[in-house]
Amino acid sequence: MLIQKLNKWLSVNGSVALHKNRIFLVATLSPLVLAIILAYPLTENLTIDLSVDGYANFITIFNLPLWIASASLVLGVVVNRFHSSEQRAATLMLSVGQNHFSNYLNHRDHFQKYLKPISENLGIDVDPFKIYGIIFSSSTPSNADISLSEGVYDYFAEKFESEFWSKMKFSSPIFSKQEVNIYFPRFAKSIGLNMESVELKNFNELKSILIKIRKLYRRAMEYGTTRNSSEKNQEIEESGFAMLTGEFTLWAQNNGFNQQWP
Repeated sequence: MLIQKLNKWLSVNGSVALHKNRIFLVATLSPLVLAIILAYPLTENLTIDLSVDGYANFITIFNLPLWIASASLVLGVVVNRFHSSEQRAATLMLSVGQNHFSNYLNHRDHFQKYLKPISENLGIDVDPFKIYGIIFSSSTPSNADISLSEGVYDYFAEKFESEFWSKMKFSSPIFSKQEVNIYFPRFAKSIGLNMESVELKNFNELKSILIKIRKLYRRAMEYGTTRNSSEKNQEIEESGFAMLTGEFTLWAQNNGFNQQWP
């Protein structure tokens, strides 16, 4: 515990000025203090002699204290090197962090511009940043990871089940237009779509919206698709989203959900 505190107390901190580091003061002042302590007893009975012989005697008598005092400069230079290294490391980390943040913002903003004409063409009002967070869940301001998220359609299926389909199952076999237009916008919001103002009148309209959502997400995921991942993502899309809509359509037929809602 004591050693840890001592290491912390004497550590080099590149974020503050060199002369404010305790280790720098210790390294430069300790040799001087020790030299003075060792030199003091040697001054007894000495007289000032400015001749060449006097100077030679001074060097001879105070050889050890002078040698120790010179260590102040050497140790100061060593600490300065460590301090400069810490500053360069901090600057590098700051630069890397700024690059990650810049790359994150650029990628997210370009995704927004990419998604806007697609959503307008499909007639769907979207929250591009919400969709970006779903498709690129690993991308953060501190780590601009532009690889596609795994399990996007699993996330979609879970939200569809919890926010909408489970509510319809609970209401079965009696469904109302009001219920549909309460719970479906909640599901849509959870996946980045704004549909509070959309009123669904029948199952065909709902199914049409689901098809548009499928197209939207397919195109959105193409933004981050590479040659190596395109085939894999296509398999996920077909096995995930297609199976979900197929199962929901079958359930709707078996439970009368595809009829006109009162």
